[in-house]
Amino acid sequence: MPARNVKGNVQAQDKILYVANKLGLSSLKYMQATTRVIYDQSVTAATQHTLFEGAAGRSFPLTNLGANGNQFQVDEALLVEKIAFFIPDADDDGQNFIQSSNRSYKFDLIIGNKTVIKDVVVEEGGQQAFYTDGNASSRVIDLEGVGILIPPQVEFKVVVKPLVTNSRSQSSQSVGCYLFGTGVLLNFNTSI
Repeated sequence: MPARNVKGNVQAQDKILYVANKLGLSSLKYMQATTRVIYDQSVTAATQHTLFEGAAGRSFPLTNLGANGNQFQVDEALLVEKIAFFIPDADDDGQNFIQSSNRSYKFDLIIGNKTVIKDVVVEEGGQQAFYTDGNASSRVIDLEGVGILIPPQVEFKVVVKPLVTNSRSQSSQSVGCYLFGTGVLLNFNTSI
């Protein structure tokens, strides 16, 4: 399907097709996308964290990004549909999550040198549908139907500030973040 010039009602998946068409990949509409989840965490308590930046220097289970760090390979893209936050424990092993109380998160999502989400607050007691580990539920923002595309070979990061929910004052704590959505391989092989 050729890229459309739509002035309204752009569907989230159209963003993936648009990028694919700009790269000369017209066969993407015949390929199967996948659900993809990427995450990163900082187990050190602080009032501000920059997640995903420098992820190549961390290993699993602290992050699942691997050697490419905070940019996808030449043939990968991610349409972010949900952003979730959690509190990792302080054991520096990335294996456990702790129960939080009265915490919210103010964050920016930066792709390349553009801030695509700015000063959004995810409240405690939000959807809690994305991840639950016993009583330690995450805080989730749902971008489904809109989506934000992270294209190939462009660095991305999330700058997050933990807050005390009731007073909105800064909180020094560890933070983790998930980006969940539709992942595609922009593969120029036209066979299925």
